[in-house]
Amino acid sequence: MAPSSDSPSKARRALIGVALVVVLLAAALSGAWFYLAGRLDGELSRAIEQARARGTEIACPNREVFGFPFRIGFRCDSLSVVRSGDRPFEAVGGAVRTAAQIYRPNRIVGEMDGPLRVDGPDMPPLDIRWALGQVSATFWTEGLDRFSLVTEEPRVATAASGAGDGKSIVEAAHSEAHARRRDGDLDIFTLMKGGKLTFPGAPDLPPLEASTDLTIAGAGDWLSGAARGQTGRELFAGRNVSLRSLLVEMDTANAELSGDFSFDDEGRVSGTFQLAIADPKKIAELVTTVAPNWRDIASGIASALPMAGRRSDGRTVIELKARNGILAVGIFPIGKLPSLR
Repeated sequence: MAPSSDSPSKARRALIGVALVVVLLAAALSGAWFYLAGRLDGELSRAIEQARARGTEIACPNREVFGFPFRIGFRCDSLSVVRSGDRPFEAVGGAVRTAAQIYRPNRIVGEMDGPLRVDGPDMPPLDIRWALGQVSATFWTEGLDRFSLVTEEPRVATAASGAGDGKSIVEAAHSEAHARRRDGDLDIFTLMKGGKLTFPGAPDLPPLEASTDLTIAGAGDWLSGAARGQTGRELFAGRNVSLRSLLVEMDTANAELSGDFSFDDEGRVSGTFQLAIADPKKIAELVTTVAPNWRDIASGIASALPMAGRRSDGRTVIELKARNGILAVGIFPIGKLPSLR
């Protein structure tokens, strides 16, 4: 009969083998983490230098890479972006934290502490605050592939001296913005719940909900920076846009716009739209409050609804056509849409 003394010896060898594998895996994981950490820090420094060469200063004081061993990311005490030149811009926010799982380093989740102060051309200085905000971004071979921004209790106000004493412009219970690259196109979805708009001299409006769902043809590379430095007119010239839904709901009133359209080299829009409205009077009041320049168009649509509209699912549906910036119901023009700048 064979001796049994070999069994403990085999068990010890197996245990040693397992321990060696664990040590090697740990060493490989540590090596990979420190390699990626070095790459991340180097890429951040390179991005800051490239921005400076284009006239934009980015400050991220006390920056450090953290997360060892299973996560990797960076954090700093604050983040500021200042651009000089003909169209100066400044954004200053609080502490920033980003992180990615070591096994999926191409998907990054980030947070920033408020408030965020923004000052740019053609706009008043803004004070932006939120109770909770999170950004996620996924990168692939062509650069940024997906981007999401989700905030709880966001509030945008005009900036003023002191803390938070500016006049509120818009606030909401919840907001989302998502963008993704799809077959070279750019899909965009936005959502706002429990929104409240405030404008000087305007009456109080009930809370509203709004969402947008659209695709911009051939604009997938905008996520990789191809849109940088271009005007709206330059970006959209000759480009097709498919608007699946632009929905605004306020109490019993709601309006939903859909259609396909494009812009010419002068920034003028052409396309065909479907507009479905419940309680058009209240919607017209909202448009007049938010965008006074659209007052005549809103009134024209409200006047045309009884004659040219059809009823569907409790709403009145009307077809609108735009040609070189002129909006019409059938053959009757009702107003001129603003051109892109």
